[in-house]
Amino acid sequence: MNTSVLIVDDEENLLVLLDRILTKDGFQVKTATNAYQALNLLEQENFSVAILDIKMFPIDGIALLAELKKRSPSTRAIMITAYPTPDSRSECIKNGAAMFLTKPLDLNELKTVAHSLALA
Repeated sequence: MNTSVLIVDDEENLLVLLDRILTKDGFQVKTATNAYQALNLLEQENFSVAILDIKMFPIDGIALLAELKKRSPSTRAIMITAYPTPDSRSECIKNGAAMFLTKPLDLNELKTVAHSLALA
C-alpha cells in the first residue's frame, strides 16, 4: 500500500503512537501539531486520508477541515475528539468529514476506518 495519511493533533504523544501504528500498517504518514503545519504540508503533497483533532489552538479542527476540503476535496477526513458534542459531530459532517471518532481511540477501529476510506 502506498496511501498517504496526514495526522494533526496537538498531543505529541498521540501523534507518535498513531504515526508508528499506521506506518506499521502500510501507510505513509506525515504529522503536524497544529493547523499551520498541516496547511503547509497540504501545500506540498496530497493525502488520501487526514485524521484531525477537533480541539486545537488557535485554529480548531473544524476550521482546518473546511480549509482541507477547499484545498484537497478528495482527501477523506476522520475527525477525533475527547470532547464530543452533537453540535461538533454535525458541524464536522456538514463540513465534509467522513468519520467522527471519540478519544480514547480504539486503534483497531481507526486502522479499519483509515483503510476503508483510503480505498473509497
